[in-house]
Amino acid sequence: MLKPFLYSLIFLFIASCTLEEGEGGSATIQGRVFVEDVNNQGEVVVANYGPDWEVFIVYGDDVGVSDRTITHYDGTYRFNFLTEGEYTVYAYSECDFCINNIEPVIIDTIIMERDELVILPDLVVID
Repeated sequence: MLKPFLYSLIFLFIASCTLEEGEGGSATIQGRVFVEDVNNQGEVVVANYGPDWEVFIVYGDDVGVSDRTITHYDGTYRFNFLTEGEYTVYAYSECDFCINNIEPVIIDTIIMERDELVILPDLVVID
């Protein structure tokens, strides 16, 4: 009589445990940074995928940066070992009329499955 009660209690405890967004899973978010070089007239003069560009990720509703990475030679970046949940990925772009002359280019995404690979659209920034 006591065993079924204990098993039920253990099951409820396990079922009530939910993982928050962040590391510890097996999902991946990846994408590329596309960099545009703009002249004084606002025309794009050079555009290519950006190596060595800093990309940030925020897990769920965290207040600050949760992690960061640098793009590879071909502009690709990747955040591995993530759990299911909501994420914000961003990189900074030059902006002549913004505070500190930069603004974030932001992509919000959701990981829905444990082993999911989320491929984001390009983060298009100005350099």
